[in-house]
Amino acid sequence: MKTERIGCRFVTLAVALAAVLLGATGAQSAPLMLDVRSENRTVLVPGPGDGTIQIQVIAPDAPAIPTDRPRLNLALVIDRSGSMAEARKLDFVKTAAHHLVDMMGPDDLLSIVTYSQEVQIQSPSRPVGRDRSDLHRIIAGLYPGGSTFLSGGLEEGFRQATAGKRRGTLNRVLLLSDGLANVGVTNRGVLRERAGDMAEKGISVSTFGVGNDFDEELMTRIAGGGGGNYRYLGDPERIVAALESEFRTASRTAASEVEIILRLRRECRFGSVLGRDWRRDGDSYVIRLGDLSAGERRTVFAKVNVAGDGIGLREDGDVALRYRDPATSKGTTTSSKAVSLELVRDEQAYREGFDRSVQEKRAVAEANVLMQEAARLADQGKKEEAKGVLGKAAAGLAAAPPSPAVRAEMDHAERYKDSLDTMGDMSSESAKGAQKAIKYRAYETLQQR
Repeated sequence: MKTERIGCRFVTLAVALAAVLLGATGAQSAPLMLDVRSENRTVLVPGPGDGTIQIQVIAPDAPAIPTDRPRLNLALVIDRSGSMAEARKLDFVKTAAHHLVDMMGPDDLLSIVTYSQEVQIQSPSRPVGRDRSDLHRIIAGLYPGGSTFLSGGLEEGFRQATAGKRRGTLNRVLLLSDGLANVGVTNRGVLRERAGDMAEKGISVSTFGVGNDFDEELMTRIAGGGGGNYRYLGDPERIVAALESEFRTASRTAASEVEIILRLRRECRFGSVLGRDWRRDGDSYVIRLGDLSAGERRTVFAKVNVAGDGIGLREDGDVALRYRDPATSKGTTTSSKAVSLELVRDEQAYREGFDRSVQEKRAVAEANVLMQEAARLADQGKKEEAKGVLGKAAAGLAAAPPSPAVRAEMDHAERYKDSLDTMGDMSSESAKGAQKAIKYRAYETLQQR
């Protein structure tokens, strides 16, 4: 069978890659680095008082001398509904699952959960080394059929990850689906909140959308709430590479449960965060980043509004980080960095106060938020409205400092605008694939990795 041949080709790679990963990367004892900048260090008064703060979080690179990596505790949750038989999607998922089993170390923990109209625990959480051959046998016996009880599979994945959780384990649910949740809980907001609850208990969620018929908004919300990654796999053959990448990312985790804590003074009001979830926690605003791998960088843009009539420099808030060491589970809260702005009446001083680098990155991020909005409108057949939103994205980019990144985004927005006329029926496979690719690119750009 072709799938078996594909699996055979990956076995040697899996063993070699596992040897490298298991010995070459590890939990980092060095702290995360935090950089906080204002798009404009001044605020013009009188004026609207709107501003943007760029917050960058940087994980240290892997050490020159390798250390032990975190012990992994993974729950693999597989959609085996009837649609997974199309294009041999389940066959490729099974090949990827075999590959994952081969990559994992003997002390890593793995559970396998499947769902269709019902949920089945194919293998409870247990060390891989004890039953590696049995895990391969279980995976080989999976078959498609039934509807999509996604919420039930996700809940069982949480239970298995909780059961396998140990001191110093890196805990993650990997959810694969090719369709729409149509049994059990289907509300996107509820599922996102549930993923957020588990993330606060140290269990993250990464989601994998297969084909062109899954609900990417649901998958991105679950991953966003759960502090994990979302991956779009239009070609089922990419499933193997995607799970391999997820394993590599988890193996290189430098900090887990990473959160940005933003506190503002009374005269400074919080607006929003571009393209990311956030929550209010007392007098703080919390932005969840999830797990960071060695050398990884995340960039966040928070919009604020500053009130006041007086002039001069003042402190409007501060930013800190909260995270856990993946090897020891020890929690850390960093010292805070102040957010200071100068209120001025001189328009020349205001114009000179911009940080061009932050301007550029913020403009690209805003353009991709608008790109996602345009894609949602196009999905509904509202192509002229989508073009209007893309025009706003282009105008925002045109107002930003010129750079290769800004020009690339302008070209991308223009190409997408032109392509809307040629897509025809938005329910066609070609249109659905193009739309998902557009939204996935915007998602990846907004992650600012």
